[in-house]
Amino acid sequence: MDENIINAVPSKAALLNKVSFWILLVVTALLPVFFLPVSFLSTQFGTSLLFSFGVIVSAILYIVSGIKNGSLDLPKPARYVLGFLALVPIAYTLAGISNGFNRMAFFGYTFDISTVGFVLLSFVYMFLVSVLFSDRQKIVKGYMAFSLSAVLFGLFVIVRLVSSGKALSFGLFPSTTSSMLGSWNNVAILFAVSALLSLITLEMNRGLSKILKIMLWVGLVVSMFFVALVNFAAVWVILGLVSFLFILFRMFSLYSENDMVPISWAKRLLKAPKISVAIFVLSIIFYIGSASFGLFLANKFSATSVEVRPSFGSTMEIAKNTIREKPLFGTGPNTFVTQWLTYKPADIVTTVFWNTDFTNGIGLLPTFAVTTGVIGILSWLLFLGFYLYLGIKSIFVRQEDGSNRYIVITTFFVSLFMWATHLVYVPSTSIFVLTFFFTGLFFASIYTSGIIPVVNRKFNLNARQGFVSSVVMVASLVAVVGLGYGLFRNSLSLWYFQKSSYALNTNNDSKGAENYMLKAIVAVPNDIYYRSLSEIQIFKLNEVLAQDTKVVKSEDIQKQFNDGLVNAITAAKSSVDMDSANYLNWVSLGRVYDAVSIPQINITGAYESAQLAYIEALKRNPKNPGILMLLARLSATRNDLKQAEAYAQQAIQIKNNYLDAYFLLSQIEVANGNIAGAIKSVTSASVIDPTNPAIFFQLGLLKYNQQDFKGAIEPLEKATTMTPDYANAKFFLGLSYEATGSRDKAIKQFEDLAVSNPDSKEVTALLENLKAGKPIFTDASNAKPEKGKELPVKERNN
Repeated sequence: MDENIINAVPSKAALLNKVSFWILLVVTALLPVFFLPVSFLSTQFGTSLLFSFGVIVSAILYIVSGIKNGSLDLPKPARYVLGFLALVPIAYTLAGISNGFNRMAFFGYTFDISTVGFVLLSFVYMFLVSVLFSDRQKIVKGYMAFSLSAVLFGLFVIVRLVSSGKALSFGLFPSTTSSMLGSWNNVAILFAVSALLSLITLEMNRGLSKILKIMLWVGLVVSMFFVALVNFAAVWVILGLVSFLFILFRMFSLYSENDMVPISWAKRLLKAPKISVAIFVLSIIFYIGSASFGLFLANKFSATSVEVRPSFGSTMEIAKNTIREKPLFGTGPNTFVTQWLTYKPADIVTTVFWNTDFTNGIGLLPTFAVTTGVIGILSWLLFLGFYLYLGIKSIFVRQEDGSNRYIVITTFFVSLFMWATHLVYVPSTSIFVLTFFFTGLFFASIYTSGIIPVVNRKFNLNARQGFVSSVVMVASLVAVVGLGYGLFRNSLSLWYFQKSSYALNTNNDSKGAENYMLKAIVAVPNDIYYRSLSEIQIFKLNEVLAQDTKVVKSEDIQKQFNDGLVNAITAAKSSVDMDSANYLNWVSLGRVYDAVSIPQINITGAYESAQLAYIEALKRNPKNPGILMLLARLSATRNDLKQAEAYAQQAIQIKNNYLDAYFLLSQIEVANGNIAGAIKSVTSASVIDPTNPAIFFQLGLLKYNQQDFKGAIEPLEKATTMTPDYANAKFFLGLSYEATGSRDKAIKQFEDLAVSNPDSKEVTALLENLKAGKPIFTDASNAKPEKGKELPVKERNN
């Protein structure tokens, strides 16, 4: 194939490439600070849109320029570089196809970073950055774009900290630690990157101007302050490790005037980069003292945040079981949650996260092991191995131009840090994309330095090569346009979906919610949309039943109800048809039948259909006691108390501190008139297991049902002593105090509840009555909370 020097590219291609470059630069600069100021859309959705459409437009321009001019800018040798860059996208695509073409795998709900489409675009973006930024000035512009966005984001965070999260909330960021970048830990990663850029620049450029040095020192100090404020242990470890590697690199890259003369260890140690050593030591100190130094800063600025992820061990266990089941391509992209439900650790159900469906493992790369199998693992190992090989080789290459060497070293160490974080963390969209940006800049730097040259390859001088190349580029263009169209449809459907949720939850507008949801389904018929449509139909059924028979004829109400029921069942069945493996779709179908299985409505077959749907859901999520409780409540509604008790007992076997199950068991004992016997058996259980607060809660609740308020106080006090924020134990303890004349103690319990349950109208009303000296219950409908279908208040840790 004929090759010409890159500066021979025709002017039209140069213009298209220039536009493509500026699109990528602007998109990259906006990534950390961009968000759509719409309350019903997530900030990550806006970031995904910005990135995806930016890359698609840039890719189209790049391909069109190649087709128009019969040439493309490509690294030499292209087959090796492009081959390694294409490994992961190919493996991802095959994993998606091999598990059956699934829209969730290719696009997800919000074009998630775990989907085939987003991974494809990320590697296209990295390639485009590598060839379009392969000029020193352009790489510097990339640095400046990142620095500017980091400064703007830093100012945003500072304002949020100073105002305790009140300023610049835009109705989207409720807490001090929430931002457009995603979770709080992502802030630490962003500023760790900023710190690395600053320290390497200071270490390798001794001839900097005084003003620039001051700016870099300020950037370094401020960046390290934010890293310390977030206090993410994984970032301290990786930052310390990368700093240590940079120290070693600087020590072993020293050259003597005569290469034949070795440099002593003493001289190498004296030449160790001082700033990097300081960052390394600081990382160790903060990692070891994270419970003191880090917490001090976080508490000082009210910037504490907890982010929960599966452990490394549980992620690896899930990966091992998945690979044993589906070795080659795993379960398919964006499907980690299904494996989590199947293989999650048994002890997770005793924690507050028992009902959390994790969509990723401890890190993004370990998650990919589950979703893409051995082929996916090998593709990542080969790509990252190629990247590391080039990096280690390139940073030790002697270069006359110090600027080029500085750029190669900076981009390699920064991208290395970012890839390392992916092993132990699942980053936000912005951080994920910035990883590919700095990796693309690294490739651009080795192209600029001549380590790997970039040439303008012409393919229109030979008929055979021209034909094959044109077919490939046209196919690539069609694929990119198709990806863009799929993204547009996905975005449109999500827009309508979020509008529907907002209309129902904020304005109780069931009609508007239904219309928006139907539009979402027309755009993209996802199972979650059908599931949500069935919930809307259930809401509408309640509205129909609430109509005044004096205003609306009974036969009209009956017709409206029948039509609504058919619509609800149809929507729920459609969600099951779309994805029968998702337990939530079966729960949704069960809820529809459950809602009309009560004796007052008495729809024939509703009970059996609800029971069947819940059992199917349990098969797909066997370690979830909540589904057993749905079956228990369904049986209780049918007055099959024996079956209800059996399901509740099964739920407790899975989760021995499951309050809802204990609450239902107490109600069953009351209904059976066996309170005394139940108290005796629960008392025995409390002796056998004296550390389980749920048992003491049940004992206190049984005595409260027996109106033994004085007897209820002791076990309820024990429950709240073991678990100080045990909301429902406090609720009934407060009622017991009030019933025995200890109103001050009752007020204290409800004051605590007002803090933990600020949205509970019942708690607010009871507290007002207590303080006013009125009877605690002024509303007869709420005077028997122990007989309610659900616990009276929400638990934060149940």
